[in-house]
Amino acid sequence: MQSLKDYHPIVSFLYFICVLTCSMITRNPIWVLLCLIFAVIYVIQLKGIKYFLFQLLYFFPMLIFIIFMNSYFNSLGLTVLFYLGKGSPVTVENLTYGLISGLALFTILLWFICFNSLLTADEILAIMGKRLPTIGLSLAMIIKFIPDTIKQGREVLLNQKAMLGEQKLTGQQKVKFAARMLTVLLSWSMENSLETADSMLAKGYPAKNRINYSREHFNLGDAGMILTMLLLFIGHLMCAFSGSIKFAYYPFLNWTGLTTNRVLLIISLISLCLILIFPLILDMINWFKWQKILKQEQTMQQQIIDGIIVYE
Repeated sequence: MQSLKDYHPIVSFLYFICVLTCSMITRNPIWVLLCLIFAVIYVIQLKGIKYFLFQLLYFFPMLIFIIFMNSYFNSLGLTVLFYLGKGSPVTVENLTYGLISGLALFTILLWFICFNSLLTADEILAIMGKRLPTIGLSLAMIIKFIPDTIKQGREVLLNQKAMLGEQKLTGQQKVKFAARMLTVLLSWSMENSLETADSMLAKGYPAKNRINYSREHFNLGDAGMILTMLLLFIGHLMCAFSGSIKFAYYPFLNWTGLTTNRVLLIISLISLCLILIFPLILDMINWFKWQKILKQEQTMQQQIIDGIIVYE
């Protein structure tokens, strides 16, 4: 996914629109699992395996909670496994639906992690600064505000721990400690917001003739990437909305499009895989280019060592 940075930010922005749409338009287990697998691959590629395991540690209790709530309040489904409480049947259908819904939510969160890693606030302004300046500025401030708040929260936590030293806190003191940290962080956030607003006014933000500087340049390569992704995405949506990927959970598990629209199903599956694997293809192309350059450099170095330099 690193190769997406070599292109205009709008290419990365369009890619995430495509994958997020593909992850949300259906609850077909195959589609959800494919999107999840590639989202996991890209998060590990961008953030590392430790970061992913840390996110998984936080998400696993939420997944259990989603499955439990869906099974407790949703009594649909014909294949009853057991009962919760008084007359709350747990079926294969509601368990499957809760599991797939939780994994779909986790997939969307992983895509947003990749989005925050690839697109900075300046790149968001470069995409929307001219056409949608207010929306672009709001998105850029949100993207910048979240990591800044997390960083400031860690600094506040370290300062508070340094003041306490080795002192052990009771349960009530821990609650007061957390409340004090939250108060400090909220105060910092409001102060930072006021400073940002004053800075924007001082730089003439409301002026109509104000322009946004961007060092990003749109070229034919970017246009080719966008056209390729749009063709794949539109083709996938046309096949998907034809009913080929429709999957029913209630009253029993049934993939209706598996038997009625097999040709459209195969086309939609191939287009989805091509959309998801798009950054990997770019990375592989980039890797082969670098290998070719390294091979040429090694050949040149060997010619220099042998005293034979050939100029082409």
